[in-house]
Parts: sequence; structure tokens; C-alpha cells
Amino acid sequence: MSFRAANHMSLSNPVRVFWRALVTGVLIAGLLGAVALDAKAQNANLQRAPGDGDIPVFTDVYDGSEFCADGNGDAPCAVAPVDVPEFDASFVYRFLAYHAQRPFDRFSWQAFTALMSPLDHPGQKTHWETFPTQRDLFAELAYPNPACSDDLPDGHLLLASYLQSTGDTLIDQAGNFVLFETRINPVAADYIIANNLQSKAGRARFANTGQFIDFPTGHLTAGAESKVKATMANGDGVQKPDPAIPPSAPGVMGAQLLKFAWRILPPDNAAENARYFTRPARISLGSDQMLDGQATCLDVTVGLVGLHLVQRVASGNGDRWIWSSFEHVDNVPLATNARRPNSIITKEPFENGCLSPGPVDQQYAFYGGMGAVGSPTNQPISETLKWADHAPYARLSSGDKPLPPEIVRCWRLFSGTAESNFVWQGKLSGTVWANYMLLGTQWIGNPGGAPFGIGEVPRFLTNSTLESFMQDQPDATCLGCHARATSDAGQVANFTFLLDPGS
Repeated sequence: MSFRAANHMSLSNPVRVFWRALVTGVLIAGLLGAVALDAKAQNANLQRAPGDGDIPVFTDVYDGSEFCADGNGDAPCAVAPVDVPEFDASFVYRFLAYHAQRPFDRFSWQAFTALMSPLDHPGQKTHWETFPTQRDLFAELAYPNPACSDDLPDGHLLLASYLQSTGDTLIDQAGNFVLFETRINPVAADYIIANNLQSKAGRARFANTGQFIDFPTGHLTAGAESKVKATMANGDGVQKPDPAIPPSAPGVMGAQLLKFAWRILPPDNAAENARYFTRPARISLGSDQMLDGQATCLDVTVGLVGLHLVQRVASGNGDRWIWSSFEHVDNVPLATNARRPNSIITKEPFENGCLSPGPVDQQYAFYGGMGAVGSPTNQPISETLKWADHAPYARLSSGDKPLPPEIVRCWRLFSGTAESNFVWQGKLSGTVWANYMLLGTQWIGNPGGAPFGIGEVPRFLTNSTLESFMQDQPDATCLGCHARATSDAGQVANFTFLLDPGS
């Protein structure tokens, strides 16, 4: 049943009881009752709160089957999830709540660790490195300096993009550009090629056929589906999910889109660099991008600082996508006026912008703590920047070094997501992946309309490296933004801007 067509009055009485409790009780309790837990969960690396002794901040039990999508073993694995079987489209989820959100955050971490496998050998080629890039698929996206692809060593990334979706550039505190890369899994790539959507002329022809752009959805294979069990708790008439976690694989993978943010790492700081997942990379730069006007290729080492992982699934929201966003724990601090991600009571979440916490006691990649407490942050550089042929690479047209922007994270982590991070980072202890955190998982849970956007839950989600300068905007929502995506033929593009490569 489509959630848009759900009629709650037609549901059986026990389900209506559950629905009422979920919306008016459990959900609001998840939003308001977790304030104490949420307050402890906002430190970026999600450690135990000072003074808590041997009592963990988070106490919920995570079954071993949570960590691998096939339900086997008790550790993160290379098996990717294909669906979220607990999601019931019969319900309208208006607010972010612990038990509603938990399966989605589990899905995010399973997908992330599967893509990054082998987790204990970060030098080996990962699963996503076999995926084509956006530039591989779309011929109109030529590299600025095509010569850089010549004799590219095996295992090197070839990067060229350094503009965010807003057209702004992000530089770190060392004065180096952040680079971006989009990858498409084979399921999505095959769909694009089969429908000749990889060319402008092909997209125009497709639009003229009257067909809809409809990327494949992931789903469990026949016989593998598991229904979420429910039990009556203490005779109080409220149904609660069974703690058993159903396996979400084997199954058929759906379309998956990935957007990476990479930071150029300084070669003389081995201790800092060891905290990142790194790759050797070559940067392709045209003459118009260089300070000296000479096209060049720069060989550098980059560290992963941000990732959007977007995947289409069949359950409940088959016409939508699940949006997962990760970043490195050393990126930025939390804004002093940070809000919870379900702040739907105001049209202007940050009337005065996101404000500085002031000096900090650790080193961040994108925040120097130079401003006073409460000073504005996340201000883009207004001058045109050029590349130098040596670090620091970002320069003003005069050749001077620009002042790096002070970036903070505007949106707090949901307490359940912070708990998920705490548990998964513990499982990943001893690997570089323990230094990454899930910012949130966004999904379509209701029909939308003011003040619920397009129905996305949580209402707001941004990444400090991918949407650095728009976090305080009323449309700071990944799915909400991508709901407006069209191809360059003017066709609704099924939540992706991939099919408008020139935008």
C-alpha cells in the first residue's frame, strides 16, 4: 500500500492502538523524552560522557545480527542491505522516533561498511572503487586536463570537481580545496545505459517517449522476507517491535548513488593522516583554473571527509530513496545554537545563521576557532579562487592565501543515531572507520505539506563538507532538495541531478 493512500480508520483495532501510540506517544517521546540522552550524545566522537564511570551513555542492546545485512555473524561485513523490511507504509511517521528510525540507521551503517570492505585492509581496493564515476558515464563531463588520465597508476583516484552544489568552494584550515566525486553502482549505471540516458540527445528522446525515469528498486528475494513481529507489553495495550532484527539480505540490489568529499592531506603529518581513509589521487586542472595559467596534474594524497550514500528500496517508499550521510568526526564542531533535526515549529530554523562555539580544545579540519562565541559561521568565500601548483593550493587571484571559512555543524544528531554511532564505532574499533559517524538517515515517512516538507524524516539533514554553506537554510534537506531534480530535457529525474550533467 502506498503511504499516500493509507487510511488509518481502515486498520484493525490493535494496529490503530499502535498507530496512536506511535504518533502521539512513542514518537513524541522519542523527540522530547530523549533530551537527556541527546545532550550527552553531541560530542563529535561520541565517547562516554565525563564522570559516567562504568555506565555507558547508551544502554540499548544490539543483537549481533544487526551488523551484517544477511543476519549472520556479529560483526560488520561485505554484504550490502537491499531493503528496510520493518518500514510499514500504512503508518504516517510525522516525527523522528527511536524505534522508527533505528532500522534506517542500521541500514545506513550496513551499506557504508559493505561499500568500504575489506574494513581491516584499507589499502586494498574497496567495493565502491569498481563503480563508474559520473565522468565515466557522461561524455559531456570531460576532464579539464585530459592528459591527467594518461598513465594513471592503478589505485589512484582521478579527481577534478571542487564546486559544491551551491557553486561555492570549500577549503580546509590548511588552505587546500576539498574535491568531490560522484559514483554510480552498476545497477544504476546499467539503467542509464540501457535507456540511453548517458547523452543529452538520448535524454531528450527518452523524455519524448512519455516514459518516466524510474531507477531500479532493491528488494528481498522471494522467501527471504521477514515480517517485523510485535508483542503486547505489560498489558498496556501498546504494541512494541520485537527486538529480533530480521535479515535484509539476500536480495536484489537497487540503484545506489554515492557522492564523496575528499580533503588533500598534508604530507608531513602522519599522525593526523592516519585517522583518515586515504587514497592516492591525481587532480586534473585546466589552464583557466590555475594561478599561472598552465594546465597541470597534481599528485596528492586525499582523505575521506564526507559521503552521501543514496539507495532505492522497495519497502514503503519505492518511489523514493533512502539518504544516508556520513562524515569524519574531526571535520567541525557543533554550532552553539545547533538544533535538533526535527525542528518543524519554525520556518526560519537559524534566523541569525549558525553561530560559533568559540575556541575549541581539539583541531578540526574546517574550523579554527578564531571567532568569538556566537559569531556567524559558514560564510562562503566571495572572491574567485585559483589553484597554485603547490600547497596551500587555494589562492586569491593576487596569489595571496585566502582566509579559510569557519564551518560548524548546524544540526544535532538524533539521540538514536548517536547511539547507533556509538555501537558501530565500537565494533569498528582498531580500524580507521571508527573515526566516521552517521549524521542521519533520511526517508519519506508521510505525505508532506507544511511544515513537513515533502514528508522526509528527519525533517532536516545536511553534511558539513557537501552542503557547508546552506545548512541554515529552510530547505536544508537532502531528499527535499532532490525531489525537485529534473533532467536537462526537463523531465522529473527520480530524485537525482545526475541526468542534468551540465548544471
